[in-house]
Amino acid sequence: MVDLSDNGCFMEKFLALPLPRMFMHGERNRPLSCLPHLAANGVELAEIQHSGHFPMYSNAPETWNRIAFFQRWVEAAAAPSAQEPAHP
Repeated sequence: MVDLSDNGCFMEKFLALPLPRMFMHGERNRPLSCLPHLAANGVELAEIQHSGHFPMYSNAPETWNRIAFFQRWVEAAAAPSAQEPAHP
């Protein structure tokens, strides 16, 4: 994955996925240069507080809450009569 990210076309492949996408990162990774590009291409950005490169270890509760929110958001978007959940 790192090799594909560094030397391949990981970004293009990720952005071309025909489904809702989320990019989760720790707050210490806020300076990532790819974040504006991802947001501009419709990717949900999920910054996890009090974490760095491994948010699932540093702040597991918030990581799982953001995953659950994203899943509810995707399900609500697929059901036009449903109300979208409030963003965390």
